[in-house]
Amino acid sequence: MNLPERRRLTAVARGQAPADLYVRGGTLLNVYTGELYPANVAVAGERVGYVGPREDMVGARTRLVDATGRVLVPGYIDPHVHPAHVTTPSALARFVLPLGTTSVFADTLQFWELGGLRAFRTVADALLPAALKFYWMIRPHAQSRTTDEPRRFKPADLVRALAHPRAVAIGEVTRWPEAWGGSPDLLRRLALAHPRLPRVEGHTAGASGEKVAAIAAAGFTSDHEPITAREVLDRARQGIAVMLRESSLRPDLAGLLDALKEAPALASRLMLTADGSMPAFMRAHGFVDHLLRVALARGVAPVDAYRMATLNPATYYGLDGDLGGIAPGRYADICLLEDLAEPRPAAVVARGALVAERGRLLAHLPEPAWRRVFASPEARLTVGWRARAADFELPPRDRYPVLRLVSAVISRLEERVLAPGDLHAALVDRGGRWVAPGVVAGFAEQLDGFAATLTTDFNILALGRHPEAMARAVNRLLDLHGGLVLVEGNEVAYELALPLGGIMTRGSVEEAAVWEAELRRALVARGYPHHDPLFSCFFLAADFLPAVRLSPRGVWDVKRGRVLLPARRRLGKP
Repeated sequence: MNLPERRRLTAVARGQAPADLYVRGGTLLNVYTGELYPANVAVAGERVGYVGPREDMVGARTRLVDATGRVLVPGYIDPHVHPAHVTTPSALARFVLPLGTTSVFADTLQFWELGGLRAFRTVADALLPAALKFYWMIRPHAQSRTTDEPRRFKPADLVRALAHPRAVAIGEVTRWPEAWGGSPDLLRRLALAHPRLPRVEGHTAGASGEKVAAIAAAGFTSDHEPITAREVLDRARQGIAVMLRESSLRPDLAGLLDALKEAPALASRLMLTADGSMPAFMRAHGFVDHLLRVALARGVAPVDAYRMATLNPATYYGLDGDLGGIAPGRYADICLLEDLAEPRPAAVVARGALVAERGRLLAHLPEPAWRRVFASPEARLTVGWRARAADFELPPRDRYPVLRLVSAVISRLEERVLAPGDLHAALVDRGGRWVAPGVVAGFAEQLDGFAATLTTDFNILALGRHPEAMARAVNRLLDLHGGLVLVEGNEVAYELALPLGGIMTRGSVEEAAVWEAELRRALVARGYPHHDPLFSCFFLAADFLPAVRLSPRGVWDVKRGRVLLPARRRLGKP
């Protein structure tokens, strides 16, 4: 906040300057004191100037917002968001603002992987004026290991990214075993966090309680991966701030809140996150408002529940002077509720403006220049190579390392002969230079051919019973410049174009939810047994999850750190 802003805010508070916006007649939930009492809120520019009973700052041009009979709570904050899952960050903002979310702390993975530092800066700068405030976690490493990772994630570039005014943390750090083991390279990268407020957002799925101490000592300050109340306590007892997740992949929140029964003081440290929920889940349930609804239904005291979605994340990130409460000097982010029992707001004020009313968005959201973000031919998938059936033939062997999906994302290794229901699988380089063949079971045994660019390493995933159909799916995918394609025989049975980097559509969250539901129906009809096909595609190449994955090196044994079936160069000119 600059000096002119401070002077104007103090003048409004004294009643010597008119407010731009005045919220009158509401009942304030004060998250600092836990009180409920009548109060008005005067706003100058983007920030609160005054909270209290006086009205002497109401001028002739002050916009009045009637809050009679409504409860005023701070705008909701999600501390761990993946903003480019199928839709753009701007489309996400258009969806979540009317639901009360006014700030998010967002992942940079997709932009960095496909365009590096320039892509991140382009997106972050474009979204600076957005009504939904985007703060950023800077990835210190790739999601999946590749030979050129050191070039793509140079420490000097990470330092430049962390200098952005909205960059507040390093994360998401998925390689906790390296942190636990004291990897010098990873520890150096974690040490790049701002020395005044070093925040490192971790991903510690599978880490036992005994390993958490070393992970905390390595620099992890938060974690969103606990799936049991015991794991919440294991991390919280070591000083790690815990983000309780309720997402389309893992709706765990109700059980995680049981940690409060053993440690009630945890209410001052816990945060709520929707993580990377896919569009269909958000359309059905909501966003942070849904998390609050679950917490309230679980018996969490309202002031504690609302603090977990407002003041706690702001305090954790060291931004409680700007966010998390309705008080002078803070951003004027206010949800007007009919009742504390219903977190979906009747109206929303964000950055000092009325941005939504009765579920209708009133604000304009800027859209980044995606052609600048995804500047290279490979990022845009404007490539000349085409797939052939031979790319998906398996090398002759008696036994194969089979990746069996036992849930939407968790796999089990089976080393055996091929069996009915097994699918040919491959990860294919975007530039057409290599292919990593494999075998997948437990996905959809009646699938002829399927291809997707929605993967954690941003290459092309191909699955199917028939290599010819797989090649057709990949080639149609290249025609679309990214997305998901399902082929039945010689025909395309389903397709969703994701022309923005192969990861995003220009459509809305509501439209993407319809397309996602259509994909799920098509895959279920072909034997898909799990609950989230988009995450199944996304994580088949995630080499940090158990137990076996596809990778650019080949079929990868995660636990033993070895290649079970190597990748090969594609024959012919890419």
